[in-house]
Parts: sequence; C-alpha cells; structure tokens
Amino acid sequence: MYYLHHYFDPDFRHTQLSPVREPDGSISPRYLGYVQNVVRGQVLAELTDLESFPENVRDPRFIYQDRRLPIGPNCAPHEDNPDKIVASANGYVFYNNGLISVKKLLNIRNNIGFHTGNVFFVGDTAVHGDVQTGFALHAANVLVKGHIESSKVKAAGDVVCLKGIRGSEASPSGGDQQKSGDPEMPVPTALVEAGGNLRLPFCEHAQLRARGNIIIDGSCLHSTLYVGGNLVIKGRLQGGTVVVNGLIYIEGRLGSDYSVPTRVMMGYNTFDYLQLQKIESRMTDLKDRKAFFERMSSRNQVMEQEYAGRINLVNRKLKALSLKHKMLWSRFEAAGKQASECRLVVPGTVMPGCEIYIGVGYLQTQETDSDITFFLEDDEVRQRYNSKR
Repeated sequence: MYYLHHYFDPDFRHTQLSPVREPDGSISPRYLGYVQNVVRGQVLAELTDLESFPENVRDPRFIYQDRRLPIGPNCAPHEDNPDKIVASANGYVFYNNGLISVKKLLNIRNNIGFHTGNVFFVGDTAVHGDVQTGFALHAANVLVKGHIESSKVKAAGDVVCLKGIRGSEASPSGGDQQKSGDPEMPVPTALVEAGGNLRLPFCEHAQLRARGNIIIDGSCLHSTLYVGGNLVIKGRLQGGTVVVNGLIYIEGRLGSDYSVPTRVMMGYNTFDYLQLQKIESRMTDLKDRKAFFERMSSRNQVMEQEYAGRINLVNRKLKALSLKHKMLWSRFEAAGKQASECRLVVPGTVMPGCEIYIGVGYLQTQETDSDITFFLEDDEVRQRYNSKR
C-alpha cells in the first residue's frame, strides 16, 4: 500500500482564511495567504510506502492500494523520480475533480479587500472588482476590472485597469507612501508599477511607474508618472509631474486654469531619475539623524562615547550613498545627450504656467495656446505650431 504525502495544503479554501502570524508574533488582517503559489519544477506531492509514513499523521483519503499519481493540468511526474508530482508551470495549486492541478490565471471574483487580504501571485491575475484602499496586489500581469483606490499594484509585465485609478491627497510626511519628489506637492496615495505597459481610463492622485508605455484614455490629474517609453494622454494632464524618456502626446489639454503646477521632464533615463530621488531622500534622512546624534554627543563625555559608534555608522552609510549618487548622476547626465530626440506634442490646449524641462533646457509657458510641439534645440526648449497659421 502507498501513501501520498503533500507539500501543500490539500484542504486549502480561499473562502476560509485567517490572518497569518508574522515572524515577530504580530498578526495583520491584511495578510491572509489568499493563494498557494507554486513555481515550475516545485515538488507538490510524493508517493511513499505506507509503512514508512507515521501512522498518527496519515490521512485515509490519500492511502492507495496501487501505485498511482493524481496528476492534473500543468503538473507532471518528476524527471528523476516518477513517484513525485511537480508543477510544470507557475500558478496556484489545488485539487480539481480528484486531481492535483495548477492554474496559471488567478481570478478574484470580487474586490481585493479585508476578505482577501493582500494578494501575491506568481502568475497572471484578473480582479473582477476594485483594489480597495490600503491593500496590495503583486502579480505577473494584472487586469483590474474595477477601480484601483489608494492601494499598491505591481506587475512584472503589463497592468490594465478598466475603470481608472483614484487615490487621495496626503501630506508629504504621511505614512509609508512614496514621496512625490517635490516638497510643495502632495504625495499620491495610489502606487501602480508595471514592468511592461500600463493602460487605464483616468488617474487622480496616483504615482504610476512603467518601464514601457503608459496610455491614459481620459485625464491625468495631480499625479506623478515615471515612464520608460512613451506617454499618451487623450484627455488632460493637469497638475503633478511626468518624467518620460520618449514621446509625450497630450491630446486634450496641458496645464490648469487654477495655477496648479504641471511639470514635464524629458530627456533622461526615467528610472535613474527615480533612483536619484530615493538616494537623495535617504541621504537627507541620514544627515538629519547625524545632526541629532551630534547634538546628543555634545552634552557630556558619557553621551559622546555612547553616540560615537552611531555617528561612525551614519558616516559610512553617507559615504556609500554619496559614491552611488555620483556614479548614477554621471550616467544620468550621459543619457541626457539624447534629449534632442524627445518631443512633447500637444494638439489640444496649452495653459500658462506649465514647466517644461527637456535635457538642460527649460521653458515656462506664458499664455494660452494650442497645437504645439515642444523640443530641444541649442540647449533651449523651443516650440513650433503643428499646422500653419
């Protein structure tokens, strides 16, 4: 007789979840273990002699009279050991009609919220509702049929959101959200990051990052965008900052009636710029900490000895970050030599007060105009009309 030993929970039910205990003993209602992830080649179950398996842990359902394996879709026998079942694809493992199966697409039939917790999946994910405020979704490719609220969505590939991204305005010091890069601007509370392309109908108070292209079918309001490819906005770009390494096409309107700052930056490696922002922010925090340690150290000799090690550690971290910043900045400047190829095309309306940076050039629009292309020439941002006037 044989016994099938499982390396996953065969009785797992995504409708019957409970909070997962963290290593420090704490419990968070946002971590429920919604899905049993497996990767290609991972061992899922193993057939053993019944007598070699402890009697007190045997499950009668998995005692077999003959040597057989319940292999379902996207599973296979192990190449070197035919008594083992391995996953032949990335996905989630479950029993389906008595067979161990792996499904590559995760369908979440409702919202991502308190009943699911944060979702981390190695395959593609389709959310049939919203990604609600305060929750996170990580997957290979992501389709959200509802809204993305003040939450975090990350994909190794593409992200598509059918109803748009609606974050909320927060102060620059609020929570653990990403900094906007500008102390005068509020911090977007929705973060969406794609290793490929990103498409959505609109966004508001969001930070979007895409290694590929971003296409927004409506308007982009008070958001921060980092785009490795091209940016297309068919409605308005109003407020916020966009950093783009390719072409920008704003079909509707660039800027605001209400003097809300709208900044466009082009001609540099977008993600080098983002990394520089992170390093500079970290260096500022370390310098503040060093100043505090030095104030405490100056009180008396005992405090001086106590804080000497901390000051030394901060100095080492600052030196390492400074070297990294210098290296990244030189690469950043070298990439800026291609800025002459960048174009900001606005067939619609350009409002006064928009700040446009292309490479080393800078221009602030002074009046309402339309149908203009901005480009870099002789280290200055120039403009031309797209049609004869």
